[in-house]
Amino acid sequence: MSFDNLLLLHGKGGSPEGSVKDIEALLRSHYPQKPVSSFQRPRLLHADGEILAEQSLDELQKRDIPNGTLVIGVSLGGLLAAKLQEQGREDLRVICLNSPTWADAVRLERRMPERIAFYSSNDNVIAGRTQHWPRLATAFDLPWLTHDTSAHAPELAPLILAYLEGRNIAHAIQQVEERIGQAERRLRDSSGVS
Repeated sequence: MSFDNLLLLHGKGGSPEGSVKDIEALLRSHYPQKPVSSFQRPRLLHADGEILAEQSLDELQKRDIPNGTLVIGVSLGGLLAAKLQEQGREDLRVICLNSPTWADAVRLERRMPERIAFYSSNDNVIAGRTQHWPRLATAFDLPWLTHDTSAHAPELAPLILAYLEGRNIAHAIQQVEERIGQAERRLRDSSGVS
């Protein structure tokens, strides 16, 4: 699956200079032939943590998002992208990272074919708001994932690429988890802890 336009949406209280910038950098290194203009990281209303999700969704609906855009949203950004998809933008392909299925008055209601979610039911920031992902998207509950998306960008990038390239995502997750396990063993071995 290729993309001409990639829209990266930050989380509540976040900014275009946060975790979405880290995700963009990893994807741009994999797609060096894509023009810089293919990647967009707008500042959304919910950068102000006091703004309600529905207010930010209203603003997002007014943006001129090209048909077929790939949208990667972190936390609230993912929820809003998925809701926009439900509200008549079925052309969007949405990847939700660490996103809840509801916030404030915005709640996902139906499964969409071009929606995927990577989250952790152990994530205390979105706790109690992830249990419906399996019925709303192709969903992967990753126990090692925390709400610090920037810290996990190197592990998330291969999963995003597997999806974009039509490869087996479960296999990509297995490979990432093997690397995590190897890194943890090396760390234990170097510190002498068993």
